[in-house]
Amino acid sequence: MSKIFTYLRINKNNKSYTKLQEEKIINYVKEHNLQIYHNIEVEINTPSEEKNIMELLKSCQMNSTLLVYDLNVFGRTVERILEIVKFLLESKIRILVIKQNLDLVDNNDMLTKMILGMISMTIALDKELMSLRTKEALTAKKLKGESLGKPKGTIQKSKFDKQRDKIEELLSVGLSVRKIAKLLGYNNHIGLNNYVKKRNIREQSSSLEELAS
Repeated sequence: MSKIFTYLRINKNNKSYTKLQEEKIINYVKEHNLQIYHNIEVEINTPSEEKNIMELLKSCQMNSTLLVYDLNVFGRTVERILEIVKFLLESKIRILVIKQNLDLVDNNDMLTKMILGMISMTIALDKELMSLRTKEALTAKKLKGESLGKPKGTIQKSKFDKQRDKIEELLSVGLSVRKIAKLLGYNNHIGLNNYVKKRNIREQSSSLEELAS
């Protein structure tokens, strides 16, 4: 029989879930009279720490078996779970999942293929539903007369901001936006022209020269 590893996801903010994993794994091992080769424990308290899962699971040996309580221990999104499950199966690691009663053998196993297909469908469906919820929420706001997007008059950051002083200086000596764009290395003067207009830079400068055609 292949070497059996157990995997435990530890979260200090959810100690009851950690304890539940421990109890279920211990009971499963006793019930099936399994010999555990090594216990893998990963502490994950924030979503950003989930990247550590992949590194630690690399310690599992090829042709070994990984015993977990449920699929949720691999991630907090379906996409993350699918990513790690695929990684393990491609590494020839069998996955036993207690809660969902799953035995994911390898990529060539028909049942495993069906399960992975269902997970992929869930991801696609979730994205589609999220898109629909967003559209419906925006439509509802529009029907209520609420404004969408940023408040009118909001000025966003621009790539031209870092050279604003230089732009103002060149405008004040009478250079056109087209020439300023060329001088400062911008390929298209139209963007700079819009930048100058929206921020009333020309009015703030001492130059009254019209924009070149």
